[in-house]
Amino acid sequence: MTEMNEINEIKTAGLEIQSAILHILDGSRHRIILSEMTMDLEDPQIEKYVRRYVTRCRNDMRSKPGTFLADSSFQEEMQKYFRHETDLPGFTAEVLKPLIEYFEHDESRSFEVLAADFRYDDVPYILFVLLEETETLTCLSENENGLIANTVSFGHSAMPAVSKTVSSFALVNMLSGEIAYVDEGKWNNDRCLMTEKLLQAEGGISRREVVQSVREITHEVAEEFDENPAVLLGRVKTYIAEAAQEGMALNTDTLVSEVFEDEPEMAEVFLKKAEQKTLPKETELSKASIRMSMKKQKIKTDTGIEITFPAAYSDSHEYIEFIRTSDGSYTIEIKMVNRIDSQI
Repeated sequence: MTEMNEINEIKTAGLEIQSAILHILDGSRHRIILSEMTMDLEDPQIEKYVRRYVTRCRNDMRSKPGTFLADSSFQEEMQKYFRHETDLPGFTAEVLKPLIEYFEHDESRSFEVLAADFRYDDVPYILFVLLEETETLTCLSENENGLIANTVSFGHSAMPAVSKTVSSFALVNMLSGEIAYVDEGKWNNDRCLMTEKLLQAEGGISRREVVQSVREITHEVAEEFDENPAVLLGRVKTYIAEAAQEGMALNTDTLVSEVFEDEPEMAEVFLKKAEQKTLPKETELSKASIRMSMKKQKIKTDTGIEITFPAAYSDSHEYIEFIRTSDGSYTIEIKMVNRIDSQI
């Protein structure tokens, strides 16, 4: 599948791209080129290109919440833009000034900044994505004394492939001011450009980190109460997957009431550990990102045997059962098998 075919497959209900703009922050050549016009979204390829980044950033499990500082100039300029006191070229040029200063003095790499104004279920958002350029080679044909000479030309740059993971972006709900951001750009002095330079905000813990912490706590609780971790983790994964499917947030109190319904002592220990890790009471989930990660449960025994099975089966004896023997070891019984295929 080509990149453009992959772009063409992006279809998201409820998503409307209002406008988008592309700026160039070329740190390697100390060249800043700010666009004075928005992108032509009437071109279906451009619209779908922007849509792809919007969709990926909305669903990114790495995204962390943020809170604007009291003196955030970004928030002030965003409100002006939302009130139609400025346009997208003017708004983005203004809020990019701190980033531009950084790229002019401290950064030797080159990036494009894609900014998009979009609505999702009629809620207005603004998105900023940093797209790092990559060095490319190209072939070059020259005519030397009437003879054709083909060679390789170095030093060219290109925008990243649409399939490449985005390392830095900021997504803001223009009504509520809620922030979701990722910043893995490896900036000088371990800075976080998205919060420090662009948004002027404080960051929090990512959805991925919350889910991972929930899994770790579940495993700790299972070991403390001498329970099978695979069974409890299967229950937790099933709850998270169902919550995401129904568009619900990951609520630790609700999770505990369902997973530990008949084990109040385990529930109490879980909540204490969640409080110690300062986990948020609620975490928004991405249906697209959660679906696959919570679908399966993988276990490895001390004898070296590895088994992967649907997480929903871990708490049911219909297809797989973990039997505790008198000596404290486990017997794993796999049931209702009509065919075994060898995985090559």
